[in-house]
Amino acid sequence: MSAKADFKNNYVNFRFGQIYEVRGLEGFTGSATRIVVETSIAPETRIFLLENPYRLVIDTANTEWNVPNLKHSGSINFGPVSSYRYGKPDSNTGRLVFELSEPAAPVAAFLLPPEDAGYRIVVDILDRGETAFSIAKEALRKTPYLANNEIDLIIQNQIYDKDYTNMSDETEEAQSIQLSGRVVELISPLKRPKRWVVTIDPGHGGKDPGAIGLSGTKEKKITFNASRRLAEHLNNTGQVIARLTREDDSFIKLRDRIAIARKHQADLFVSIHADAAPNANAYGISVFSLSDKASDKEAELIAERENKADLLGGLDLAAQDPQAANALLGMFQRESMNESTYLAKAILEQVRSFPGGDKRGHRFAGFAVLKSPDIPSVLIEMGFLTNKQDEANLNKNKYIDKLTKKIADAILKYLNSSQL
Repeated sequence: MSAKADFKNNYVNFRFGQIYEVRGLEGFTGSATRIVVETSIAPETRIFLLENPYRLVIDTANTEWNVPNLKHSGSINFGPVSSYRYGKPDSNTGRLVFELSEPAAPVAAFLLPPEDAGYRIVVDILDRGETAFSIAKEALRKTPYLANNEIDLIIQNQIYDKDYTNMSDETEEAQSIQLSGRVVELISPLKRPKRWVVTIDPGHGGKDPGAIGLSGTKEKKITFNASRRLAEHLNNTGQVIARLTREDDSFIKLRDRIAIARKHQADLFVSIHADAAPNANAYGISVFSLSDKASDKEAELIAERENKADLLGGLDLAAQDPQAANALLGMFQRESMNESTYLAKAILEQVRSFPGGDKRGHRFAGFAVLKSPDIPSVLIEMGFLTNKQDEANLNKNKYIDKLTKKIADAILKYLNSSQL
């Protein structure tokens, strides 16, 4: 579909295309829909998301519409885009609104320089579930600008302090796209899904045993047992569907673990581990969330060790960061990291009564397995296999049952209190 519009020595076309594979964005699979807005100049552009119903909104500055061959609104039924409308929320702004049949959010947005014609504002959208949509919406609301260079589009979100003016009253269709009131009133928490989806990741597995305890305990066995018990506790609530990244003693690359969570449109990702240290006196529970900079040297070393797990599969994941080149996903990543912090604190509050539960606290490091930009993610180190008492506890089913029940309680509390 394509339409042409003129505005103050400028023009715009918008069209749609299907992308059958999203390349270069780790974990994003399936068919994305591409929206292309063609202009003769590079206008100041704002993109934001609304819900009830789901909408993608593209604003361009200094826009006057003149589209004699296209109604102001109509049906599209292309990918998740069910309809469009365009008009003017104020005298200086042109607005394109795309209603979505599912919670599709941008995975890329960029400005292409002129070739044969004008500039092209490109927005690729993909349905990754309710939580991904909510994270994208909140990130766009909070972040004024996305980095502006030859491939990154300026994305500005503005909470207006003034009422919107009516859109053009030249036609009845234009009136149908009026957005009255204040933007801030339109931004509300997402409706809660029928059941949350939590991906539980038993650390290590197969040819990667993980840490080895004083008495020979393998971390991969401890994490698998604990992950299954955690899944049972969550499923028993009736509010959560818990899925494991591995169902047996198999080796799974770190990025594949992320991809599994995304495939199931997970609302949370929880990676279960047990620690090791040269000092046999080290003990206690740690909860990690993602950060570019480690909270301490020990956290940095733990992340380095965990990230090297993929070397067993012939890939050095620690040396790669596929998200770094995409500023839009980086913006979503920051919002996801904020939510991960709330989840980590909720877990630590619940496990405080366990040995070392209040000793090590919430810590930060660059764990590769936590790098999904739109799924809040934490990594739990349940104790030290190199500590005699911790190893003994982690081998007791009763202890694991109590510990994972508390973790499940924390997850449920977070989900029910979160605005995501």
